[in-house]
Amino acid sequence: MSRWIALCAALAAVPATAKSPADIPIGDFWKQSEFVNIQISPDGKHFGAIVPDEETRALVIFQRGDRKVTGVARFTDSRQVASFQWISPERVAFTMSERQGRLVAPQGRGELLFMDINGKDRAGYGGGGRGAVLTSTLRDSDDYVVVTDYVRSQRSEGGEQILYKVNAKTARSQRLAFSPVPSSSFLVTRDGEARVAAGSQGWQQGEVWYRSDKDKEWRKIFSEKDSGRSMNPWFMDTDGVHFFAQVSEKAGPDGVYRVDPNGKMELVARDEISDPTGSVRDMVDGELIAVEFAATVPKRVYLKPDHPDAKVLKSLEKSFPDQWVSLVNATYDGKTMVFLVRSDRNPGEFFLYDRSSGKATYLASTRQWIDPELMSPMKPIQYTARDGRNIHGWLTVPKDSDGKNLPLIVNPHGGPFGVTDFWGYEPEVQLFASRGYAVLQVNFRGSGGFGKEFTEAGYRQWGGTMQDDLTDATQWAIEQGIADSNRICISGGSYGAYAALMGVVKEPDLYRCAMGFVGVYDMTVMDSRGDVSESDSGQDFLSTVLGDDDSALALVSPNKQASKIKAGVFLAAGKEDRRAPPVHTERMYDALASAGKAPEEKLIQKGEGHGYYKTENNVNLYTKMLAFFDKYIGPKASVASTDAP
Repeated sequence: MSRWIALCAALAAVPATAKSPADIPIGDFWKQSEFVNIQISPDGKHFGAIVPDEETRALVIFQRGDRKVTGVARFTDSRQVASFQWISPERVAFTMSERQGRLVAPQGRGELLFMDINGKDRAGYGGGGRGAVLTSTLRDSDDYVVVTDYVRSQRSEGGEQILYKVNAKTARSQRLAFSPVPSSSFLVTRDGEARVAAGSQGWQQGEVWYRSDKDKEWRKIFSEKDSGRSMNPWFMDTDGVHFFAQVSEKAGPDGVYRVDPNGKMELVARDEISDPTGSVRDMVDGELIAVEFAATVPKRVYLKPDHPDAKVLKSLEKSFPDQWVSLVNATYDGKTMVFLVRSDRNPGEFFLYDRSSGKATYLASTRQWIDPELMSPMKPIQYTARDGRNIHGWLTVPKDSDGKNLPLIVNPHGGPFGVTDFWGYEPEVQLFASRGYAVLQVNFRGSGGFGKEFTEAGYRQWGGTMQDDLTDATQWAIEQGIADSNRICISGGSYGAYAALMGVVKEPDLYRCAMGFVGVYDMTVMDSRGDVSESDSGQDFLSTVLGDDDSALALVSPNKQASKIKAGVFLAAGKEDRRAPPVHTERMYDALASAGKAPEEKLIQKGEGHGYYKTENNVNLYTKMLAFFDKYIGPKASVASTDAP
């Protein structure tokens, strides 16, 4: 327990600094955060925090006054703590997961555990063939919570979803409701009454069902198949009857709607460019106060600007200019709050706010060794693609640079569908910028954050218009005088790795080098290799977004077009990767070698999955990667020819 005592004693420590960005060791960008989440107990006497290390993530409970650790939940097998929530002043609930790699969400294990603040009297619920998710705590009960059970079927997906009232001390349960639609989640009232069930009959066949107190019978009130729109319920209104949901539009970004028991929708908030990305709610009764939008420069639209919590948040926003302030949680009486401050240069700092005094007290930094003053700012960019579509993205130039004639790394994100590059601290981008490289991140069509139509515009466009958007962004950077046209590389992970290799296939004279990390390169095996293809909905998804014509897929497979590549290539993968199995990297390497253009390096790391997790493995990867970039587009690189040296 000595490690956790030392960490908690480090709360309020002064961040370490380096002399210049170039002095920051590579490992500092990839060290595990000291704190992932900090929440105050309902009575204000304790804090809970998720604390990572190189092997796992633990839940640590410590006293507010002297920071003395009172309880720890840490597991020595493959499990790690995924999330936690206070359910009473004396007890917490937490979930477990298994790491799958840095670029993919950890796989939930379906276990819901409870323990006292001293780490004792643990009780377990779910696990095995029954996955459990904490759906709600109850307003007037410290002993019970509402839990959704996901009971597996004999097939690889589907099954039943059942809502239970669970005793947080004994883990005994009482059934409340069955879901009327597969793959569903529930919304409940503050008293634990089931109101809304949202699920899907298959890919793009979402449904929303409703039931009232009186009849207890589910009624379907929304169908994606019938309407052509999607609905994602967020939470119940305080009246216990209406609910708020994110709903797609025929064109443009999604909106937030207040929905009645019959499915009638009233628009609450909508932005001209960005989908809604979050909300601000009253810290005590859950009333909706504001809606957040963040696909471009993040902003809040205050629906109740005179609400006391809104006034607190707006005051904090003024106190932390050019940063994003988020309320995390509060005591039962709402008088003491934990809030998080973060930005493109600040990985995150936790503070405690006392409503009576109006004072904020620093608690801890997620990465106290990162000095925000040495990081580089992200700037929003917008350009017009060749077909007239507006595309948004982000440009990061090295700190104190004039932003002109720079070596540029084009950095497409993974996914690709529904994924967005947001404004915020990103270690890879900051590492590249610290070494003198400008970084261009593009939310090409197919990305999320800009409405359903924008995402669907990328369907069956791998190697097509999605790739053209990246090319057009690169040309834009050249035309603006940002990039030295002779010193440009393209580098990405997952889909971004595909886009990097496809970029040097389609534009052999535009990029000097390409780096593919945990990528997919042979489109003809996407329906048989990788975990996406293991479910029926995954097969439907791949058929819809990629198509089924192997000859067409071969034309947009980088490994089938290796002879066209002139640029230098670096390939890396995780040996345990199930999302993008390393067979893709092997095939890409073999294709280049057969064409007489073997990559400079092929790194397949043991013990890693879809993205490297361990600091030592990331240090090794990025040391090699930076040497690769330096060779091709660094200050001493030869730019006489676009042929690989």
